[in-house]
Amino acid sequence: MNVIKTIRPGQLGSRRFERRFGKRLCAVRYRESGCGKKILTTVELVIDEREKPSPGTSLATVNAYRKAEPVAVCVGYEEQAMRRLIKQSGGRWSKAGKGWVMRRESAITLGLGHRIVEGLVEECTDIDASLEL
Repeated sequence: MNVIKTIRPGQLGSRRFERRFGKRLCAVRYRESGCGKKILTTVELVIDEREKPSPGTSLATVNAYRKAEPVAVCVGYEEQAMRRLIKQSGGRWSKAGKGWVMRRESAITLGLGHRIVEGLVEECTDIDASLEL
């Protein structure tokens, strides 16, 4: 597929995609299909953003730190079996933040990665996550 034209955000032809994808839009590309009978429109999106590790820091170190950091997980009151699993893995209930505080690795192991609420752990001031988990 050959790229016929690339349009950056803000240029004519990208406005409808900007309305749809917002700040995540990087580029709109028009491509010619392999057989040459169709024109395809593709978009390039930003799907993840994180801090770049400082020079000399290995990616394995950054990932190990991220796995060990405390996160807050939302689990419904009626999900008693899940709450029991969280308690068994060392999770603690925070009344202040109204969420379960546990290590990121434990949350992902239990299949709760999609329930992690980024930033909520800072509101869980009644739990000292550095000592208790």
